[in-house]
Amino acid sequence: MLKYLRLVFTAGLRILWDWLFYILRYAKHPERYPLEKRYAKVHKLIVYVVDCYRVDFKVKGLEHLRRLEASDKPYLMCANHESNMDPIVMLYFCEKPISFVAKKETEKFPFVGKIIKSIDGLFMDRDDLRQSLRVMIELGKRLENGKLSYLIFPEGTRNKDMDKSLLLPYKPGALKAAKKAGVAILPSCMYGNERILPMRPNDKRIPVELTFFEPLDQNMVKENDTEAIAEKVMEITEAELKLQIASNQDFFEKGYQKIPRRKGKLR
Repeated sequence: MLKYLRLVFTAGLRILWDWLFYILRYAKHPERYPLEKRYAKVHKLIVYVVDCYRVDFKVKGLEHLRRLEASDKPYLMCANHESNMDPIVMLYFCEKPISFVAKKETEKFPFVGKIIKSIDGLFMDRDDLRQSLRVMIELGKRLENGKLSYLIFPEGTRNKDMDKSLLLPYKPGALKAAKKAGVAILPSCMYGNERILPMRPNDKRIPVELTFFEPLDQNMVKENDTEAIAEKVMEITEAELKLQIASNQDFFEKGYQKIPRRKGKLR
């Protein structure tokens, strides 16, 4: 609860305004408003909120994301999942419309659930195989229609014990829609998002690591089944995650978290 109180006190008025006059309407009746308009408003709000939290991003491979956005073709981004803030961080960097395949429980989360719903998100019930299948079929249709890109978390749920395993097994089914639709698959990796909301009053900077890999080679995707593709994505993600964790540890060891953001970029 404290983390949400901090959100209210930090950016409460702006959130309340956009929430009452835009987000709730978009979430309830998305069909009444153009996707570009809904996404632009959501993206602007997310940028404002995240900037209020003094997040110190270290980003690699952003050019891969920008290249896909410039192509105006849909793609499927896949990422590891460690925090409820993961979709928010991705929205911060995605300048053109993208939505999410999220677990059904997310729909009821304060703020995040309405945000995802307002930009045509899909909610999957992991305990209902038929409903999950319908969601993946719908995802494939939307990618084939070429109107919207999506982010999916192949682990299926948040990894709450990274000390035990850096990643949960990537589910091959998460990539079937992209393979069938013939769209680009953009692997990504992030670390540190869970620190954004919890109260850390003494921290002047909150380090978050984010990497966008080069999209998977289309020939590789065509020639391999989704099991092999998921294994490859998991392999490169795990290797990068180890580097991100080391970078994060180095950040704290050097005491960068105590230096105000206004002092400029440190890394």
